[in-house]
Amino acid sequence: MGYLDTLDKVLTSNFQDATAEEKDRAAKDVIEICSFACAGLVLQPIPGLETAVLPIQAGMVLALAHVFGEEISKKRAHEIVMDLAAITGVSIVGRAALRTAIKLLLPGIGGVVAAPFTFSATWGTGYAAIHYLKSVKSGAKPDAAKIREIFEAEKKRSEAHYSDKKARENRPNEQDLAEPKA
Repeated sequence: MGYLDTLDKVLTSNFQDATAEEKDRAAKDVIEICSFACAGLVLQPIPGLETAVLPIQAGMVLALAHVFGEEISKKRAHEIVMDLAAITGVSIVGRAALRTAIKLLLPGIGGVVAAPFTFSATWGTGYAAIHYLKSVKSGAKPDAAKIREIFEAEKKRSEAHYSDKKARENRPNEQDLAEPKA
């Protein structure tokens, strides 16, 4: 099953009777898809395109809320991403400005530099959002220290899927980019 099929299934399925394992699997799929989408977006050599990262992250929170039985508005999903950014100390505006600056200062490779960070920040935000949503659903106030702890641990764990080292290792070399010989 491809990413679009998985995302469609998550958004159209009723998780009310789903097991905890089914919900966790769906949530992990959403986080992975959105993390790769955000990283892929910043890889594009067009400065300013990275401003679409926040809407993708808000969509991720919207999908996660659906999986865990909360139907929220797009505006509320955006607010949750902003709350999580404030709690984790990750400046949304600062990140976007940094990614744009890197692309302008390092044309061609700026995205390769920014993509691993964007991937891990999205990954960490997704797992922090799960804790946030579960806390709110249970009537508890989200624990800021726990959210920061989850965010940092998941950012680190995300390196198993995408990291600076992997990005450098998988970057095309001159031979890959050479003109095909007729």
